[in-house]
Parts: sequence; structure tokens; C-alpha cells
Amino acid sequence: MPPSPRTLERRYSLIRLRTFLPLVAFIAAACSLVPAELQRELLPSNTSYKTAEAAYQVLIERHVDKPTSQTLLTGALDGVVTEAKKEGASDGTLPSSGLSLTGSTWSDFAKFSDRLDAIAAATPNADKTLLERAAVDGMAKSMNECHTYYLDPTRAKNFNQPQPPVSGIGVTINKPSADAPIEVIRVIAGTPADRGGIKNGDKIVTVDGVDVTNLQTEEVANKVKGPEGTPVTIGILRGQETLSFTLNRARFSVPLETDGIIDGNIGRIEVPQLVGAVADEVSNAVKRLNANGAGGLVLDLRGDPGGDLSAAVDIASIFVRQGTLVYQTGRDGNRTPLDVNRRFYIDSPKPLVVLVNKNSASGAEIIAAGIRANGAGFVMGTQTAGCVGTGQPRDLPDGGILLVTITKIQDAKTGADLNGPGKGIVPDQVVDQPTGAQGDPQLDAAVAYLRTKVARTSAAPKFLLAA
Repeated sequence: MPPSPRTLERRYSLIRLRTFLPLVAFIAAACSLVPAELQRELLPSNTSYKTAEAAYQVLIERHVDKPTSQTLLTGALDGVVTEAKKEGASDGTLPSSGLSLTGSTWSDFAKFSDRLDAIAAATPNADKTLLERAAVDGMAKSMNECHTYYLDPTRAKNFNQPQPPVSGIGVTINKPSADAPIEVIRVIAGTPADRGGIKNGDKIVTVDGVDVTNLQTEEVANKVKGPEGTPVTIGILRGQETLSFTLNRARFSVPLETDGIIDGNIGRIEVPQLVGAVADEVSNAVKRLNANGAGGLVLDLRGDPGGDLSAAVDIASIFVRQGTLVYQTGRDGNRTPLDVNRRFYIDSPKPLVVLVNKNSASGAEIIAAGIRANGAGFVMGTQTAGCVGTGQPRDLPDGGILLVTITKIQDAKTGADLNGPGKGIVPDQVVDQPTGAQGDPQLDAAVAYLRTKVARTSAAPKFLLAA
């Protein structure tokens, strides 16, 4: 008997962050392809576009937002027209772009198929395979969120494949949106990127002369990686200036977390990514800072692209004794609580600030949301990425892979969706970090806030018992 949709959602309840993956150590979270027995048969079709049809059906039947044929096929048509123009078509030769859709799933797809045939006929030297793949890409992009996207067969070959040990340049990168270039969000001290002059906020536009603006984060990471000591040329857009850096790849270690006492008695823990034993490292850091007299703590998640879901849960659980961190909600509306791991809780009633910014994503957003929902900390900084959800990969007939978001992540306190443009975590106190700002205004604001909390705690009356 095939598994139920609920079983599928549990089986694939891993946070998928393919847009926000770190380049630092080039460690990608594992993602199992859907077993063959879960690949359902397609409905009979009279069209020749089997890959587009398969992608359309998966999105109609599985995507958490229940997209309409209008949304998907309008996106598909936009993708096809853009590709046709690359192949030599013009507005004057292409048929009118609008489709008269009725909302009937398969009759609408048949209309789209006819339009795709007409566009191919009007395109000099048309490559119908590329036009069809552009349609699939357009459908995925029409979902307007970071967990649904298409990998063509060439790009799909590296998906979920173990990579041999390689070296890199020492940066963390992300892709803020589907149409945005890759952005450097952290340069690791002492690495080739640091020595060569690459800076936070730089946009990577080429690697060894190849345009990478339309690639996913992990694909750019794979192009940057290579044997130790070999050169790689990175094309950078910095403001309006285009720069080129040729760097020699090197091996380097990336700390899972860094911590220390700042401004006298405020402890700071910076978590750049959620991989490996990072939760244990953060737990040890909290204990160490408490032992060293920290009166308040800053958990710095700025630039943390997420990673392992269990690490996110465990780190939040250090500060939350019991309760639900977030909810996972399927397309049927049923909510599954993601609760704390009580084994990690540390009974340390010190004021806590969680620092976030636009590059805090996925698991980092779960940590911030869970701590705030349970009243365990105060969130400061800027709005987070809004890139947190549960995804599922599906094989397509052309050998490509379609990633589909199958559950939403919702705030445990407010019920607000956290995944999507303009969503994410809005801080309790917004503190901007202007480009080129002297010092660290966000960290300074966090310390100032904790100073008031620590002072109030110190000034509270103490009641003594006579013995």
C-alpha cells in the first residue's frame, strides 16, 4: 500500500535550503531523491511536452500553496517567451502572449501546449527542448519562494551527489531571490578571499569568465571549489564597479561557533552555519560564558544561512525549557508542532538578544522564531530572509529535478507564515546596519539593550532567609 500524504510529509520533513547554502566548507545538507515507488503515474496526455506536463502536475497536486493553472501557465509562458527571444524570436514574430484560461487543469494545459507549439514555429532555429525547460523553470519561479525550483539534467547530476574533498576561497554566499546575483555574506579571516580583498556585500557574477547570475548557490559553490593551490578567477560587482579577483584555492577550517565576553560582562555567541555538532558547541559556549560571569547573552545569527534542522531545534532548546518552536503546515491545513529537545535546555535565566539580518535564513529563522514565541529572548536587527520551508525533490522525464515546497513553516505564537518574499522574522527592535558603517551598530544596540536588563536585575531587591 502506498504511503499516505501525511506519511510522505513526515518522511521528508527536512528543511531544504538550496538557495541559502554556505560556500565556506561547501557542506550541503543531504537530500534523498524520492524513491521510485513514490513517483506516481501521470494522467494520459495528448501533448508532446512530457516534462512540462509532469512538473505542472506535481506543482498542482503537491505544492503547499495550491497554485492555480493561471499562475503556473502564465509563469511557464513568460519563461518560454524569454527563451524564444534568446533563440532569435522577436515581439513582431511571436504570437500574442496572453492565454484564455478557464481554471480547468488539463484543458488549460492543452491551450498552453498549443501556444508553445506556435512559439516554437515562430522561432528561428527553435530548440523545443530548451523551450520546454524554460516553461518548467517559469512555473517553478511563479511560486515566488526559495524552495521551489528546477534543475535541468546537467545541473541535476550534482544534486545529492557526494563531493570529493576540495578547497575553496573562504566565503559564505547566498542568493537573496531567484533573479538576484549571488552575494557574499561573510568573508572568513585568513582565507584567500580575505587576503585578496573580497568584501561582505560583493556580488559574484562570473567564475572563470562564466556568467553565474542565473545559477543556484550550490552550483556557484561547486564552480568555485577545486584542488588546493589551483587558481580561480571571481568576477565581482561592487556597487557600480566591476572587479576581478584571481585567488588560489586553499584548505581552511571553519569554526562552528565563536564566543567571547564583550563590554565587560556581555557574552556573545556567533553561529555562522548549522552543520555538524554546532548545537553541542553552542551549548558548551553558553556554559563557558556563564562560568566567566556573563550577565547577558547575544546569540548572533546574522548571515547564518541555516542547514541542519535538528541543529536549529537543539540550539533554540538551549534557551527554551519547553514548548513549540514553530509549526509545519501542509496543504491540507493540518499543523504539526516542532517542539523543543529538552535534553539541551540550560537553566540560565539571563537576558538574551538574538541578532538577525536579511541573510539569516532557514534554521536560523526557526531559532529566532522559537526563542521569541516562547518569551526566551528579544530579537534585534533587520528582517530575515523569509526562506524556511520543507521541500521535496521530484524526478522529471527529461532527467531534471523539480524541488517542490510541500509544507509551510509558521510562527508558533502568531501563526504567521515565515516563508516567502516580505515574510520571515520582523525583529522586536529594527536596527539597520548601513553599508560602510563604522563599527557594528546592531551589536552595539544589542549590548545597550542588555545593559538595561542586567542593571535592572542587579538593582532588584534581594531577600535573605535567616538561618
